[in-house]
Amino acid sequence: MNNSPSLSFTDHLRELRDCIIKIIMSVLVGFFICWFFKDILLDILRQPIAPYLTATDGNLIFTNPIEKFLSYIKVVFFVAILLSCPYWLFQIWNFISPGLYKEEKKWSIIFVCCGSLLFLLGVLFIYFLVFPMAFRFLILFGGSGELPYISLKEYISFFIRTAFVFGLVFETPLILSFLIKLKVLSVEQIRASRPYAIVVIAFLSALVTPPDVLSMLFLMVPLYFFFEASLWIGKRI
Repeated sequence: MNNSPSLSFTDHLRELRDCIIKIIMSVLVGFFICWFFKDILLDILRQPIAPYLTATDGNLIFTNPIEKFLSYIKVVFFVAILLSCPYWLFQIWNFISPGLYKEEKKWSIIFVCCGSLLFLLGVLFIYFLVFPMAFRFLILFGGSGELPYISLKEYISFFIRTAFVFGLVFETPLILSFLIKLKVLSVEQIRASRPYAIVVIAFLSALVTPPDVLSMLFLMVPLYFFFEASLWIGKRI
């Protein structure tokens, strides 16, 4: 039974504020640390597309003076959010845990560790597998008369947006499993929604991936696998 004292709406807002402030502070600390390695981080993010930028010797271009500076800020913030993932997941858990039963609070370590690992696996999956194959198809498609001059701003924005999507996608089994554990959803409800889930998965995959069938399939397959994995896990918890 949940023995935690009931809180007023104002108390909940105050706790939410504190949670958000702690998350922001952790990201800022990570930002200042990562800023000293900004050149290395940018070079790492550029690697998936670099082999296909033959016209610029593997380098990206920028078209206005501030574009490069803003791109560095985006890269550092992205890595800071990634590295501070365990901490802000822990803060999210601390915010929701007062409303849980004593037995459910024991899942905190699983939530933080699995959540961090799954998010990182999603980013690594797209970095090492999806991006290289997608860029090879998109940039080398057609004749050889056109030369790729890829903007630094556009590439970094595309990379971060897509990486976050894949990271969140890999959280699907954890989220659904906890919703089942908390009895917000049931295995039967999720199983009955399978036809609709397939349509939603296909739509989201087409929406957030590069405009080619291969990239779409690379997102659809893990999504559907995680959907089925959530059912399997849900039966056992």
